[in-house]
Amino acid sequence: MSTWASPRDSQDGPKDGAFDVVPVMRNSWAENRENSVRSVRRPQSLLRELDLRFHPDQERKYKQGLQENLVVGGLACIGSATGATLFAVVPTFVREVAREEKAFGTTFDARAWVFLVWALNLLLMLSYILLSTIRLCRGRLQSWNWEAFFVVVVSIFLFSMAFANFWHLPFIVGEDPVGLWVHDARGSDIFMLLAIDGILTMVAMYVPVRSSVLWIPFVCAVVPFFVNTLVFQSVFTDTHMILFALLGLSGFAYHGALRREKTHRQKWTFEHMVEEAEEVMREQDNKIQETTAQVKGLRVVAEALCDVIVKLDSKKCVDGANPRQDAFFETKLEGRCFEDFLSEQDRSRFSKLMSSIQVGFPACMPVTIRKKHLTSEVHLLAVDTGITREPRYLIGMRIEAEHFTAVEEEVGRVHSGESAAVRSSSGMPWVSKPVKVDFEDDDISCKTYPRLAT
Repeated sequence: MSTWASPRDSQDGPKDGAFDVVPVMRNSWAENRENSVRSVRRPQSLLRELDLRFHPDQERKYKQGLQENLVVGGLACIGSATGATLFAVVPTFVREVAREEKAFGTTFDARAWVFLVWALNLLLMLSYILLSTIRLCRGRLQSWNWEAFFVVVVSIFLFSMAFANFWHLPFIVGEDPVGLWVHDARGSDIFMLLAIDGILTMVAMYVPVRSSVLWIPFVCAVVPFFVNTLVFQSVFTDTHMILFALLGLSGFAYHGALRREKTHRQKWTFEHMVEEAEEVMREQDNKIQETTAQVKGLRVVAEALCDVIVKLDSKKCVDGANPRQDAFFETKLEGRCFEDFLSEQDRSRFSKLMSSIQVGFPACMPVTIRKKHLTSEVHLLAVDTGITREPRYLIGMRIEAEHFTAVEEEVGRVHSGESAAVRSSSGMPWVSKPVKVDFEDDDISCKTYPRLAT
């Protein structure tokens, strides 16, 4: 699982509050904060604290997750700005066209520049409203960078409010706004101050624009207003107080947007950590189900092909023996090492087989199972289930032949030239030559064993 930390964090420590949600880094980040409080912060570190961006891959996902809310909030903000513009510009345009003295349209004066700028702004904002409606209603244009689109539109609008208003634009083109308009243009300066603050507050509160680009509309609004107020004639008697008020209000709005983004990034990080954990759990659950299905299938096949099935743990000891298995091995099988029933040669071969076996791929080999009274020649089928809990291995055995242990030992002595007469455990002598026994019933199969001597 990723730690949601950017390369900048690994080198210079985290930004305040941006990545507090990562538990594994909490101690080191606390130390970094203590050190930063005790030391004098450099401007470069302050800029890093304002930069809340994640690692590029994570930042791309975060930005993509903001698109829907950004389109909705941007549509509300631009729609409000469009309504306010129509409310302010259209009545003024009608009055200027209807006036007889200094009739509008006879010359291309400052009034024409003002109406032209706001006509272009209205066209741009109406285009944004139309495209945003298509995006929300039709689901199209999803690949667009709506954050950049909104920032461009609102920045142009705020820049136009600061420069192309009824009071400042006439000064820019060399005309006196007093007497140029039907209404008193000095009130527009106050209106623009309130409108700029209102738009910036609306953007900071309702449009989830990242702080890495949010400064652009703030600069496009505050800087031009400062320049116009300081360079040209202002209607305010205390100019510095008005500029300080605008700077303070816009600073509060930006700081509020910054805190909101920090909280949202923390919540987003938590949610995606939970989603990643759930995805890992789903993948593990699918693997467990697949492995379980494979084990069940292999067990069904093994039970159909094998006479006896034994479960072994990772130490190759029997786990979960039943009476049928105890009867076959002629002893209590639970906890016994399976290799104890094999010959020395078979033990090494069995050990190599178990070390080379792969999960889900059975392997087989012939072995000899030595018990108290019988020796069984079997084909052994070994399966590694791959599960971490015990038992891990399934061992299936198909019996090919069985012999009494005493007969095999006697046959070995005969071939080596030893005495043919041996005694059983009860003290009775065995005859080394086997006696053939015939049965009339073909359904009964029997192996021939030596008879007792009389």
